[in-house]
Amino acid sequence: MQSIKLYFSILWLTIILSACTEARQTADYLHLGVPAPRLAKAYVYECSDGYSFTSSRDENRASIIFPEQTITLGYAFAVFGAKFSNSNITLWVEDDVAKLEVDSVTHDNCYNNPAKAIWAQAKLNGVDFRALGNEPSWILEIVQGTNIIFANYSKQINRYQFIRSEPEIDLAAAKTMFKANNKDHTILITIIGEPCQDSMSGEAFDFNVTVELDDQRFTGCGRALLKAL
Repeated sequence: MQSIKLYFSILWLTIILSACTEARQTADYLHLGVPAPRLAKAYVYECSDGYSFTSSRDENRASIIFPEQTITLGYAFAVFGAKFSNSNITLWVEDDVAKLEVDSVTHDNCYNNPAKAIWAQAKLNGVDFRALGNEPSWILEIVQGTNIIFANYSKQINRYQFIRSEPEIDLAAAKTMFKANNKDHTILITIIGEPCQDSMSGEAFDFNVTVELDDQRFTGCGRALLKAL
């Protein structure tokens, strides 16, 4: 049964990548992918009643991302904070607190979870797969199925970009490998479809990831994201 799960995990990753031709010191470093043209920012709100929702917004509109669909709300006048609404959904945001009303059901005292919002932002920016690791801190993003962006932090942020090559896939081992070169560097990425736990946060991931950049080796965890929001 475990081998079947690993098979479908790596198959799922392969389909996503083929279909699209923490240092955690600053938000710019965390969001390596190319921002969407509308320059929206993503949030994952957790409310006092246990309800949670993902939203993206700019100055003129907001979107609420439900599992089955994304609803866009237009800007509406509010005396305090910002208000976005359509015929049956309204989002109020004031400072760090949000309130969402859906079909007359209200979820209030909703606060953004920055750790989860990072992943929502990456998805919004067109990232298909994202991984990270510690000691030293590093982040890997495969953007829109074509670009590989890797960054690590050791006293300063080092950022590397590559054009994604066709992967080598071993379904029996639930393993996918990417090898790419740019003018100065070579990168080898190994993604294995097996459970992985972040060594600092304890967060659970679907993939075990190893990155070899020139003569440096980095290990960590990752997850596949759907197409950009």
